[in-house]
Amino acid sequence: MKILSVANQKGGVGKSTLSAHLAYAAHEAGLRVLLVDMDKQGSLSLTFPPADGATPGLLASQLFASPPVDAKPEEVQERLSIIRADPALLSVDKADNAVIRLPAVALRRHSADFDLCVIDTPPLLGVRLMAALAASDAVVTPVSVGLYELAGVVDLMQSIRVIRTQGFNPRLRHIGILPMKINTRASEEVEALAALRKQYGSAILAESLAERAAVRKAVAQRRPVWRNTRGSGHLLAAREWRAACSAVLARMA
Repeated sequence: MKILSVANQKGGVGKSTLSAHLAYAAHEAGLRVLLVDMDKQGSLSLTFPPADGATPGLLASQLFASPPVDAKPEEVQERLSIIRADPALLSVDKADNAVIRLPAVALRRHSADFDLCVIDTPPLLGVRLMAALAASDAVVTPVSVGLYELAGVVDLMQSIRVIRTQGFNPRLRHIGILPMKINTRASEEVEALAALRKQYGSAILAESLAERAAVRKAVAQRRPVWRNTRGSGHLLAAREWRAACSAVLARMA
């Protein structure tokens, strides 16, 4: 099982939407997918509601238990399971840094059952985010093109360096920065994206995701944006999201 974190210390950039679509794409490709919702807000958990008669499974806060909790992730559908966010996650950030290594151990107990694990991380630098990075093979960073949003990326890059160099996870790879929620009608955002690509080069993924109503509608209906497409705008959104998810998953391979 390979583990991918979707991380940015700024909220509202689309981490949960990207996490869900990466899961949709991998699942449709025939992979066995495990989702982990480390964000107390629980947006990813809302996207994948329990199946009828589902048995509650392992919770995200229990990944920080020592010894590991003997429970399985909740099965949402065949080849797709989730470890849901729960209120006890709030107490994790008050814990000692020693717990940062525990989720890696807990998740590897399930490695034979899944091909890909996608972790939706919280929008703050703390124990949960560091633990997700310590458990992951790779991390992708969704970013809105704005002054405040880009400032947070610098802090995240520093966090990745700490995880690599302090012995938590030297193998962690940064897949890249994925521009999201771009207003293609705003010249300043288009110019800012061009400047970003010039400054950071290949660290910025070639794909980008525009702000489109079809995406918000798909999220509300709990389905990938490329399903049940209607209209030219929806088709364009579907192509953009398929391309972005394919690029991220290809880099994971």
